This record gives sequence, C-alpha cells and structure tokens, in this order.
Amino acid sequence: MRFLSLLIKPFQNTWQLLAVLSVPALLLGWFGLSQVGVTQPIYVVPAEMIKFACEFLFLGILLSLLQLIGIKNKWLTGALCFVYYLTMTADLVLLWYFKERFGAKYLDTLQGGDYNFLTDWRVISYLVLLALFSFFSVRVFLKDSPRKTAFNRLLVCVAGSALLYFFNPLFPSVVYTTRALLTQQPPARITPQLSQDMQQLANQYHVFSAQQTPVGKNYMRVILIASESLSNKYMHHFNMNIPPDASESLDKLYETYPSASLKHVTLSTLYGLSVIFTSHPFVRLAYENQYPFSLVQELQKNGFHTAFLRGANETYMDENVLFNQAGFDEVIGATYFETRPDYKDYIDWWGLLDRKLFDYALEYLRIHKNHPTFITLLTVDTHVPLGRLDYLGEKYHEINDRFYTSPTMPRAFARFGQDVVRFLNQLTQQGLFDDDTLVLIMPDHPSYSNTPTNALFKPYQAQFDNLPFIIITKDKITAPVAKSELLSQLDIAPTILDLLNIDIPRGMFGHSIFDMRAQRSVFDIKEDYAVVTTAYGKRVVPFSSTRPKDKELLKLMTTFVKE
Repeated sequence: MRFLSLLIKPFQNTWQLLAVLSVPALLLGWFGLSQVGVTQPIYVVPAEMIKFACEFLFLGILLSLLQLIGIKNKWLTGALCFVYYLTMTADLVLLWYFKERFGAKYLDTLQGGDYNFLTDWRVISYLVLLALFSFFSVRVFLKDSPRKTAFNRLLVCVAGSALLYFFNPLFPSVVYTTRALLTQQPPARITPQLSQDMQQLANQYHVFSAQQTPVGKNYMRVILIASESLSNKYMHHFNMNIPPDASESLDKLYETYPSASLKHVTLSTLYGLSVIFTSHPFVRLAYENQYPFSLVQELQKNGFHTAFLRGANETYMDENVLFNQAGFDEVIGATYFETRPDYKDYIDWWGLLDRKLFDYALEYLRIHKNHPTFITLLTVDTHVPLGRLDYLGEKYHEINDRFYTSPTMPRAFARFGQDVVRFLNQLTQQGLFDDDTLVLIMPDHPSYSNTPTNALFKPYQAQFDNLPFIIITKDKITAPVAKSELLSQLDIAPTILDLLNIDIPRGMFGHSIFDMRAQRSVFDIKEDYAVVTTAYGKRVVPFSSTRPKDKELLKLMTTFVKE
C-alpha cells in the first residue's frame, strides 16, 4: 500500500487535467482503428485502454517538465497544449480530403498547390474547437505543483512509459511511435526456394502461386499507358457525380473491353510502377535490391525491346537508373525531349504535354514496328493538385460544368481520356493497332487531390480510390474476368504475362485477373506497418511487432523468390 501511495501521490493535483487532455488521443485512436477496419469491441476496448495509459503518462512527462522549468502561466500552457494537439492530429484535416495518412508527403510534393482547404468551415471549426478545449481544460483543471512533486511525477511517468514500451502488446501512441523509430527496416530475403514453414504461410495467403490461363497469345507490340493518378472517382461509370461526357472516352473503353477495378497498394509513382512491374508489395526492397525479378525482365528474356517513356524528367528520383535495373533498355523523358525542336516547345509544368508524349510513342513504335516491343508511357497532365494549368494551345472538347471551366483534376482526366482515344485512332490509322497489338490502361497510383472539387466525391465511397484497369485488343478478348473484391495492383504483372503466354515468375504475389480459381490477398505496405487483407478480414502488422505470427508474416512480405 505504501508503494501504491507513493505512485499516486504525485498525481493528486493533476490527474483530472491529464485525464481530460488524454481524451483527444482516444478519439484519434478510435478513428485510426476505423481506418483499417478494426472496430470490433474485442480490439477497440483494450487498445483504447492502453492508448489512454500511454497518453496519460506522456502528457504527465510534458506537464512535469513545464513545471520543473517554472512555467506556470495558464495561457501559455494552453497554447502549448494546442500546438501539441495540432502536431498529433494534423493528418486528420488532410484525411477529410485525401482519405489517406500521408499528409507530410503530400505537402512536401505539392510545389505551390491549392491550400484553400484550410479555409473550409470544417477545418476552421476544428481548429477553434481544439483551441477552446485546450484553454478550457488548462484553465479549469491546471493546479500548480511544487518542483519536488513535479520531479516525482516525472519519474513515475517515465517508469510507467518504459514498462509500456517493453511489455505493451498493442503499442499505440507514443510507445508505438518510439518503437517504430527505433526499429530497423526489415531487410530483403532473396532466395531460390522457400522453407517448408514459409511455403505453408505462402499457401495460406495465396502468394507465389500464379498460374497461366488459356487467354494468352504471342503479341508483338505491348503498350502500357500508366496514367498519373487516375482513380475510379473520376469516371462516370463509378461516380454518378461526374458528368457523362466528361469521362465518356474512358467509360466506353472500360465497358467495352475486359476491365477490372483494382485495389491500390501504393501512393506514389515510383512505388506504383514498381508494383506494376514486379507484383511484389515491398517495393522499397525491390528497387533497393535492383529488382530481383520483374515483368520487364521477363519480356526482355523473350526477345522484347523495352522502353520507358515519360513526360517528366527521367532522372527524377533516379528513375532512369532504377527502371533500367527493372529491365528497360531505354528510359526517355523530358531531358531528351528538350533536344527535339518538334517537342521542346511543349514542355511545361511537370513535363511534356501528354498529347505530345503519345505522338512520340507513335514515332517510337513505327521505328520498332518489325521487332517485339514493350513500351510504358507515364503521363503527367493529371498530376496533383490541379492537373496541367496550360495546355500550350492544344484544343480539347470542353465540358460545360462548373468544375471543368478552370484547372482541376476532373478537367485534366477528361482531357486525358480524349488524348487516349486520339492515340488509339492514330495507332489504327498508322497500321500499329493490329491483331498483334496489346494496349493496357491503368494508373500508377490513386489521386487524393479533391480540392476544389470536393462536391463531386460526396458521399465518399471506398471504391472511388480503386484503380481502373483496361485491356484493349483488336480482336476483343472474351474470357471472363474474376469478380473478386481483392483484385489489386499486384495482379497487373501476372495478367500481362498471362496475356503474352510467358511464364509467370514464382516470386510474384498476384494472379492473372483471368484466373477464376485463384484466391487472393492484398498487401498494403506503409512506412512502418503493413495492412494485409484476405477474404476473412484485415490484419495490421507493425514492423516493430514482437509477436511470432507478425514476424513470420513480415518475413513472407520481405521474401523475393528468385529461381
């Protein structure tokens, strides 16, 4: 009892304040759990209890430090609380708009983006509420403590936090963040074969088992159009708020040819393209290890000349080097187009105008007409936050709608669809779209840049952030596409190889979308955790987890089977 009394005594004047100030963390914790689909009481109750303990102790440390250095002013303390809550919940504001926790990354890459969302009444109301809560809580509950009491409280809180750090099975809040920062990133395991235990786990999650179907043939010309940031929400087929004529071109292709709505597992160009090329979810490990295998390498082995054509600078994030390692014979971008008199005047903003990139693709295909050729085109006109601002005199069919009369992402995708149809027509006119030609349309990753067109995406639906995938051939493929809700970006590479009658490398995680029997899992790798989705539900796997089952699953996700 004496020991318990010593632990409780330093909190006699502060437990009410610390308890009240811990409430926002509980709300944020519940919201975070809901974002990954974990809302069952059996998970929420213990997670919230431990989160409360973590937050209570962490705030106790901060308060004790303030009192030890002599800060007693309630207004200053309230202001510091407000700043703390801003740092703790900053991503929440962006989630209203972008539906994903990557605010720092988004703000770092906007380059002069639209920050008007900060004037939204919800954001202003949230900031006002946060300020009122901070100042009211401190004003009502803060009581001064002698330095000795503050020091004893600091010792208790540090000791309690240490116990939670080492023995907490859930690791929320500060404990989780600390562990994540201190945990080494998992290394790649490149192996020619799996152990028996790992093979059983692979079977359980249906990976390393892609099969070919009868759908394939020996195409000579393969054109992969990777549209920057294309998402279902910009197509009337999925989103009735989009004017029918705005996405008519893409809708017609989606509805006419074999197509699928794929779950995304990446949020950036390098990562998205790496998943497309490798069908492996841990793309950082893929490119850091020079792509142990890839779709492009398999095409090279089968005699294809491979080229990556992009509107932006090809040296961005060393992609010229990385994609060469992935298997591309050539990586051509804005640096090259600047040397061409017929293209240099169409380089602006992020790079070469999409329409002109398609023109160059036609030129490239004519040069390599008599050789098996695979090209990937990465467009730029639909880059966040607003799409291309100046189309350099090129004419488009304009959409009579208030969201399409100025630079917006919906307008950019409407024009992209027109460019695609123009490109397909020119392929036909120039004799490049024949029975030996395969055209694929897909995004590199979804777009979360909704401002200033939020009204087009209400009510929000999870499928809006799925990725449209379209397969176009002159002799339309009639084989059915699997109806699984777990079709994902991981399935793109196996599907392309299936279509080309080329053996699918064993190390790929996905399956052909024409494989009706395949069971699937979706592996979404975040910065310090992974979300694994199967037909039975979702599972969150922190990289810092010490649970044997999590460690085994993480081992599976970092394995590259290279035979």
